[in-house]
Amino acid sequence: MRERLLKLLLNAFARLPFAWTGRLGALAGRVLYRVGRREVDNARVNLALCFPDMSDAQREALVRHNLIETGRSLAQMAKLWGGNERDWLAQIDDNGFIAAGRVLVERGNGVIFALPHIGNWELIAYPLIEIVATTALYRPPRMAALDDLMRAGRAASGVTPVPTDRQGLKALHAALQRGEGIVILPDQVPKQAGASGVVAPFFGHPAMTMTLISRLARRHGAPVLFACAVPDPVTGRHRMMHFEGDPAIADSVPEVAAAALNRDVERCVRAFPAHYQWTYRRFEIPGDKATSPYRRR
Repeated sequence: MRERLLKLLLNAFARLPFAWTGRLGALAGRVLYRVGRREVDNARVNLALCFPDMSDAQREALVRHNLIETGRSLAQMAKLWGGNERDWLAQIDDNGFIAAGRVLVERGNGVIFALPHIGNWELIAYPLIEIVATTALYRPPRMAALDDLMRAGRAASGVTPVPTDRQGLKALHAALQRGEGIVILPDQVPKQAGASGVVAPFFGHPAMTMTLISRLARRHGAPVLFACAVPDPVTGRHRMMHFEGDPAIADSVPEVAAAALNRDVERCVRAFPAHYQWTYRRFEIPGDKATSPYRRR
């Protein structure tokens, strides 16, 4: 029943105009702020850790703003996945992103596009394919209905989605060897420490951090290009922020590389704190729930 209701809601989003979808998603975010428990609690904990100099009132206002913007972005992502084909590139002010990406491609080692959970990261697929053929690492959601919709939507953009398994990793290596682009969300939390993740500082606090980007960058000599896209209230379009990542991301010491990766993610977050996915339990170390700052539910 839950999956059927979710599918109906996503199909409804897909049929609405892009701006209307955003407004409806923002309304859902306002409701979630009022009635949500786990998500709101997570956001409060994260913001208290990351912005201790803010007053309680400032942080609470940011929590509310964040839930609204999260709802807006998620609803508009659903529109991208299931809506009719259109010129989505027209919804973006790439702010020089396409040109910067092409310069990095010319180096001949491929490009790793690092897209943190900020704003509408799905929309960035459309300028990506203007730069180079791109393969995106894809972690399937728990709900099968959502999985089908997301994969179809991503494939429609021209980006090739691959799963987070051995075959998917082979596809990433092959793409970089061909001088193409790959997409990874750099702030996804690995399920365990070891080859896939190490603990590194994020906003000054220990956080499990992926090592995949660092390993790929080091092996292939590929530059890392960070990017995010958030709505511009003046133009109504999404404006991109982008920059080349710290070379230390390719350091041979995993903890040094992970710390550099987190610093660049933090740079993006500080630019747009209301648009980050603060509802995510970023500071929970897998296998160490005793030290988790989050409330058990």
